[in-house]
Amino acid sequence: MAVRSILHSSFFISSCTPEVENVFGETASHRVAQQLSDYYAILESQPQGWVLDFYPSDRIEGGVVYTACFKDGMVTMACEQDINNTDISKKFTKGTEMTSAYQIVSETGVLLTFDTYNPLFHYWSQPFKGHAKGYESDYEFTFISASSDSVVLRGKRYGNMLRMYPLPQAATDYVKKVADMRSVLTPITRKRATVDGTTYPVTMAYSLFSYDPSTGSGQGTSTGSGQRCSMPFVHTPDGIRFYEPVTLGGVSVSQLTFDSDSQELRSADGRFVLPKPTTIEQSFVAPQTQWLFSYKASSGTPSDMCDELLSIVTHCANVINNGSWGEKVRELYLGANMESFANDRHRWVLGWHTRLSGAIDFYVGYAVDMNVVDAGRQLVSIQMVEPANLFSNYGYWQPFVDFVGKNSPYLLSFDNDDAPKTVTLTSERDATKWFKLKKK
Repeated sequence: MAVRSILHSSFFISSCTPEVENVFGETASHRVAQQLSDYYAILESQPQGWVLDFYPSDRIEGGVVYTACFKDGMVTMACEQDINNTDISKKFTKGTEMTSAYQIVSETGVLLTFDTYNPLFHYWSQPFKGHAKGYESDYEFTFISASSDSVVLRGKRYGNMLRMYPLPQAATDYVKKVADMRSVLTPITRKRATVDGTTYPVTMAYSLFSYDPSTGSGQGTSTGSGQRCSMPFVHTPDGIRFYEPVTLGGVSVSQLTFDSDSQELRSADGRFVLPKPTTIEQSFVAPQTQWLFSYKASSGTPSDMCDELLSIVTHCANVINNGSWGEKVRELYLGANMESFANDRHRWVLGWHTRLSGAIDFYVGYAVDMNVVDAGRQLVSIQMVEPANLFSNYGYWQPFVDFVGKNSPYLLSFDNDDAPKTVTLTSERDATKWFKLKKK
């Protein structure tokens, strides 16, 4: 390979001081050259290639699985997700393979660099509109360790770990199985984990697992008061694999296996379990679900909410609807953020959608965290977290936010436990505080 030959030759430099004894038995340049050669050999030793657990940005989006087959200075990659690369105005469906060049070079350490443009992989590091640094992700990685069983690297600039494992099957088959597992697990938010019989409040949504290691009870889920931790993960053909081990109740796990019959995610020894989702987990706090308030200021439709909340919402909406900009409230909602993740990384919000004349849409919200307080009673807490997208421009909506937050937790009553379309939330502390939501 021409690239490798050039790299190797650059290290065979004769010494100007032959009289100095070489206590290492060989020159530093020879040792580095041998290390580069060894790493090339390891990467190209797998005929089907490698699985890459890649974590972009600040890891809040979780992990993304790639496959990579290295051969003769080139790497063929595929991704388990669709990549909509607006920089080149192309969308690549999951499983699409693209080939580009790679090198292993010596700098302050030994680097694996994907040094020619690959639209699937460089998507995470290239700039896009409004974001000069893109998703702030690496395409150059320092070797930490390497063997035929695994390769561990660290991003040169942003520091995320990149772990590689030998592909157990053809890349196309592996990518499909990972994508299928993602499609099964992603639509459901899990809010409970049991460890040796103790129940812990957790949140598993998208590709992020959040938990409070200081909480736990033998009877039900508690809200906890400790420091919450967040651990991203990737999907595998069998379940999920964490960026780093998760420890709850003294039990550490690196990966969980999905059982399609029980709908549980389990550790290999069965001590750590994410149980079958409840109706609340499947529907109410599902990652991409919005629940709409019935209030519609423009149509006069009767509003399903208590008089106090109706008065608050009517006042807030009228400020917008009667303004001079032609802006109108279209929807009030609770649930998955309608704003794009690139513009607002809050996953769940209490929000509203407005439109200016000329069909210009605004998605405003206040970030919330929703947790199951008592699954049996269908009691859920809605905690206000912080202002989300554009909220500072709509501060007069604060009473709406305060009402929903201060009357939490709520007892949920679904119209249908199997496939709910409406839900009524009634404050546990004061039954006169209530509102009804409709699934969008």
